[in-house]
Amino acid sequence: KQQPFCFKQLPQLPAMDKVAPVLGGLATLYVASKVIPVMYHWELIPGVASPAWWARANTLRYDHYSEGIVYSQYDNGDPIREIPEESKGKMILRQKRGGWKLQSEME
Repeated sequence: KQQPFCFKQLPQLPAMDKVAPVLGGLATLYVASKVIPVMYHWELIPGVASPAWWARANTLRYDHYSEGIVYSQYDNGDPIREIPEESKGKMILRQKRGGWKLQSEME
């Protein structure tokens, strides 16, 4: 009984054992040379910061730690310094005896 063509063993060239790993290594180096710079600038490499990150870190003021944090979903460079009127009294506080209450319920 003759086997179908897809199961027949193709002839193996002796040079392919040496050429295939070299070609694979070259392809890997090429892809890495294109991907790693993008990862660097998008800050996707853990523990490595891009020049844009350092420039932004130098403009941050770290002396607002006692004033609380006001979250804004958009960073336009000018941080919100006061809590919006519609958000006042909405902080959820944990009670000493357990449970949670809105800040407005505490006053």
